[in-house]
Amino acid sequence: MRLENKVAIVTGASRGIGYSIAEQFVKEGAKVVLCGSRQESAEKAVGKLKEQYPNAEIMPAGVDVTDSISIANLVSEVNDKYGYIDILVNNAGVTSAKQIFEMSDEDFDSVIRINLAGPFKFIREVSKIMKEHGGSIINTSSMVGTYGGRMQSAYSSSKFGINGLTKSCAKELGQYGIRVNAVAPGVVATDMMKNSVNDQMLEGLKKVTPMQRIADPSELAGAYVYLASDEASFTTGTIVHVDGGIVM
Repeated sequence: MRLENKVAIVTGASRGIGYSIAEQFVKEGAKVVLCGSRQESAEKAVGKLKEQYPNAEIMPAGVDVTDSISIANLVSEVNDKYGYIDILVNNAGVTSAKQIFEMSDEDFDSVIRINLAGPFKFIREVSKIMKEHGGSIINTSSMVGTYGGRMQSAYSSSKFGINGLTKSCAKELGQYGIRVNAVAPGVVATDMMKNSVNDQMLEGLKKVTPMQRIADPSELAGAYVYLASDEASFTTGTIVHVDGGIVM
């Protein structure tokens, strides 16, 4: 197992891509801290995983990714429990599909707080621990972090920011043996996608994707496993596109 006994924090893991990442990490032997925006949603997801993997070590955690204290407390709790943290996956995110002249300050600020400031705050806290023994930090970017997107000014700005955060942190933290990478999904069958794209737009996205389909969340998880594992020991500052070829 490629992640045996490694301690991993995965945010936005109660559903979608994050849940698939947590599940694959469990399969690979990791001890997973499964984070949701609410404790109830995290516990529900852990219960579902426990049905399949009764012997797995999975800790549910409700965390507000916009709140520095909530993040610092969780990281401290995990470190106290296990003595170390090997992997951080910053996957929690939201979108706001609005034309720019309809987008309020709060709409824009909310997306940036969750999608960009949240990962920054998690990296800041986790890197204080990882710098003693190294580790892997993986951020979730997006194809719109390369191309931009109509009605996605806030979301695409946050993902361009994630790419910059990833590369800057990789340069800064590499001296401590901390690798920082990102995975950039294309069109994936998640609740977020369904809530932000209508049927006509979805068909258009399928047509411009060389593989002519959308991805299942489980098809993303392997990239995160690779980047979290020792197989990627010399991989840092990289944005891995898992998008069916839509960005090339």
